[in-house]
Order: sequence, then C-alpha cells, then structure tokens
Amino acid sequence: MEGKPMTEMLETFVRLQSTRQQVRLRFAGQGPAIFLCHESPRSSDALLPLVKTLTDRFTCILMDTPGFGLSDPMPMSRPEIADFATVALEAIRCLGLGPIPVYGTHTGAAIAVEAAVQSSDLVSAAILDGFALFNAQERDELLASYLTPFQPSMDGSHVAWLWARVRDQFAAFPWNRVGDGSRLCFGPPPLDFVQSVVGDFLLAGDNYRVGYAAAFRYDHLAPLSLTQTPIHIVTREDDLLFPHMQRAKGSGDHVTMTAVSSDRAVWAEKIGEIAAAHVDTEQINAAVLLERAAQHPGIKRIMNTSVGPVCARVEGAGPAVVLLHDVPGGLSDHDHLAERLARTHKVVCIDLPGLGNSRLLDGTPRGLATLVEGTEETLAALGVSDAPILAAGASIAVASALPRSRKVLALDPWPVLVENAADQIPDLTTQWDGSHLHKAFWWARDYEIYKPWYHLVNAEGRQSGNERDDLRVEHRFRATVAAGLCGAELASVLYSACRKMRLTGIDTVIIYDTDPDVEALANYASVDLAAEQIISVPRDNPALATAIRAALG
Repeated sequence: MEGKPMTEMLETFVRLQSTRQQVRLRFAGQGPAIFLCHESPRSSDALLPLVKTLTDRFTCILMDTPGFGLSDPMPMSRPEIADFATVALEAIRCLGLGPIPVYGTHTGAAIAVEAAVQSSDLVSAAILDGFALFNAQERDELLASYLTPFQPSMDGSHVAWLWARVRDQFAAFPWNRVGDGSRLCFGPPPLDFVQSVVGDFLLAGDNYRVGYAAAFRYDHLAPLSLTQTPIHIVTREDDLLFPHMQRAKGSGDHVTMTAVSSDRAVWAEKIGEIAAAHVDTEQINAAVLLERAAQHPGIKRIMNTSVGPVCARVEGAGPAVVLLHDVPGGLSDHDHLAERLARTHKVVCIDLPGLGNSRLLDGTPRGLATLVEGTEETLAALGVSDAPILAAGASIAVASALPRSRKVLALDPWPVLVENAADQIPDLTTQWDGSHLHKAFWWARDYEIYKPWYHLVNAEGRQSGNERDDLRVEHRFRATVAAGLCGAELASVLYSACRKMRLTGIDTVIIYDTDPDVEALANYASVDLAAEQIISVPRDNPALATAIRAALG
C-alpha cells in the first residue's frame, strides 16, 4: 500500500496492575486516539500498513496481544477472549483514555468486540476487520487440527515445519487442508511478508496456540446483541473471512456491515472514515502517551533512541552492571547469569541496536558508530551511564568505544583472534525454500558447539558440559531471525572491529578454562593487561557469577 512516510513511532511496555504482566504498546501520529489489535499469530507489525495511512489524523495505539510479539503471555493456562479484552481495556485505562474506537482484525476483532461488551466507558465503537463467525462444526474441526504444537528441537526439524506451516497458511484455509476445495483464490503474498509472519510466529512460539484457541472458542455472534456500542464489520473481498460477514445479518440495529474491495487504499480510507465518527475530542500525540505509559514500568523496557528502539531488561537491586551479548545472540543469552547476578546487583541487559528485538530506524547507517550511539543513549536513559559493562564476545567492540568512565570486563573476546569471521556469516536473504531460516538456525546452533562456529573440528570445540542448552540455542536463533539481514551486516561490522582492536584499557578479561583458545586468548590479553587482570573460569554460571562479582569489586 503506497502512502506518505509514517510519523515517528514510539514504543514502550506497560505493566498491568491486575496481572503484573507487561504488554508492548507502540504509538504513532497525532490527533484523537484509536486503539488497534492484530490477528494471530502476528505482532503489532501486522498493523503498520494500516497505521501508516492513519497517523496524519489519529494517534494510533498498537498493542502486541499478550503472548505475541514482545508482550508477556497471559498468566492463566487457558485464557479466553474476555481475558485478552480485559488487558486491552486496562492498557487504555493506563493511558488515561476513553471512550475511543477500538479496531481489530481476525483475533483482534474478537478482542475489540468483547472490549466493547465489557466497557462502553472506554470503547466508543468496535471496528471489526475480518470477523470470524464459525459454526459449531467448523469451530470443533479447527480446535482439533489447526493448532499443531510448535516445539523447538536441536535437529532443526521445527524450522522446516514452521516455514511450511506459514507457506501453507497462504495457500489454503485451513492451512492443513491443501486440497482444491480449500485452496485460496488469491496470493501468496510477497516473500518478505511471509518472512514477517514467520518472525512473529517465532516470537510467540508454542504460545501461538493459546490466542488462536481462545478465538476459536469465542462465540462471535453473542456480543453483537450484548452491547449497544456501535459495531462496524468491515471486510475486504480478498479476506478469507469475507463469506462470514453475511452470517452477522440481523444481529442488531447498532451493527453495520461494509464490504470493501481488495484495494488497500480504499480499505484503509473506509477504516479511517468509520473511526473518525467515533473518536474522543481530546487531541493527543505519541510523545504524550509515552509519558503516560512511563508511569507503569516493569523489568522490560524499550528505549526510543536516535537510532531506533532498543530493548532492555532491568532486574535486581544494588550496584548496577550492564551485560552486552555476543553475536549471534540477544539479551536472553544472559538469562541464567543475570538471574544469579541480580541477587546482589542491579542487572541491565540490552539487545544491541539493530540486533535481537532492537530495530534501527530506516536510513540509519549500519556501522559501529550507530551501535555505540544507540547503546550510550540507552544506558543514559536507564540511569546506568557509569555502570561497569560485561561485554561478551564481539560486543567488546561496542563497550570499548563507549565513554571510558566505567570498568569494562571482556567475557570470552574470541573474535580478536579470528581473521575471517566476517567472511563466514551466512547469507540470510529470504528464500522461498526457507533455506535462510536453516542457515540462521545452524549459525545459532554451531555457535554453541564450535569455536568459531564455522571451525568444524570436534576436538577444538567449545566445552559445554554434558548437556547443551537447547533453550539458549532457540533464543539465539530467534534473535538472529528477528535481526535478519541488518543483524548479519552488524555482525560483520563487529567481527571486523574486534579483529583490529587491542585490549588496552580493558579492566578484566574473563576466559573459559576448558575452551580450545584459552591459552591463545590469555597470551593475546597479556600484551595489554597484567596477569591479575586475566581470569580463567569454568564455563558454568555459578563460577562465572562469582568471578564477575570479584572483578567488579
């Protein structure tokens, strides 16, 4: 869908008082507010094409549905649509808004109409874009066969399944019935769109089934007669739920139904026209909403830096320490270590700008200066500008380039020894056969086994004990897919920068005593550091946490 560039989007988390879970909200535009809910198994990224057309008239609020995108899952094992709607309403209340129109598509449409049922004080109208009205037989069949478990495996078989699952979703409905009778008469969408769905699917993981199942169980017809709040069912002709709109006939005078063409510009204009008829009189903007959301902080944070939104996690209390991840990887690499350090310290973990779930703004240079700038702004916003930094692997290039009013501890700075790591980064260009996903998976997996990941010599691999950390591999894989080509380019930047640097000014180097490069790393570090500044430890979190505390003093 063509259109003008979208105004600046700001992101944050709000912590809900009722459940203590954190929900990601994104704000864009200016004018009266509209709240938007996405479909399953997507994130709020799915809403961006529509939002792009609305930001000159409205302040758009995009929510990652709990369990999708970056939002925490629901705390109960079997949440219903009513529970998801309660979250949306609490988010609106946190922002000091209402009544405002709530837009939703597919699963989001169920959440929107249920929110209208629960609170006419907060919802002025429900705009339902693709509204499912399954009969009992269709519902039971979907619940029985549509929601295949998604379980990561160390052999990578889940990667092939995921790619085929999403491809089939755009070939037939239901996706698991690919015969002529279920074949879609449109699509498939462009390759980049398929990849975006895969990325969102990965973020949700097996939890994708929770939101889907709630939507399948929901009685979509009942709420149409339970509220007098205006309800607008708007469906494009190319929406697989287009035939369902006729099933809503006769549901009430406050329900209107509008069929629109598959032309995205016509569709977006109709959504905006309906929303404009139900908005509040308050004129607002994204920056104001960000300030209101800041009154509800949790351990997960998003810092809106000049280079893009940077994801962070802050836990524990005491003197602060910052943990920077290696590449490939993300802030989840440090989960076990951060948990131990948080017993005595305030631990700050971030996804480096452009890596993991942090994004670079369009047009931002993909260089070391960008990484440093975004990291510095993030640490300043979190109030830890002077805190010591533990930089793993390639992130030492970022840590060493930051203002030097702090200690820097280099954890396993293996890239300083490797000449051609930048040349070995896999090509993650999206392919119709899904081969790019397998490359990302094996990059993440082999990092756990070999050192460097492409040096396939068993006798010279990483020492990881008797059990490999399957979850850490999966987190690294997800972070790699989320960063995509931008992440691969930044990895090359970091590897190249590390190869050119010395360890002058680094306070402590911590190396793993059972890794094959332990002696070479110690010799490299000894040129710039005294013997007491080079610490050799086992590759396990208790010993590592003890060594870090000692080095921090």
